[in-house]
Amino acid sequence: MSLVLVSSEPSEPDQKTATTAPTDTPMATPDPATLAEKNRQEEQVLKKRFIGMVLGLVFAHVYVALALAYSYMDDHNHLHTCWLPLLGAFICGMIFVFHVSIS
Repeated sequence: MSLVLVSSEPSEPDQKTATTAPTDTPMATPDPATLAEKNRQEEQVLKKRFIGMVLGLVFAHVYVALALAYSYMDDHNHLHTCWLPLLGAFICGMIFVFHVSIS
């Protein structure tokens, strides 16, 4: 199955697109103060993302350690896991992944 474009105009090459005149206006040079301010703002955003990554990773490890500390084996060799710290580890891991993905 193919699509066919039907047009009422004759199929002649367009002379306007074949020859384009170069523009005589040079590109404007950016203002150094504006560029410096933009770079400073981007560095602030990157710093916040990096802090979010580090805190997410550290707290994920802390919550896994708490889950291991509160897990125990009973007399019948059944493992009882504390699920609340594991949920915290998952959420902190997602915060870490979010900050990694937007950087």
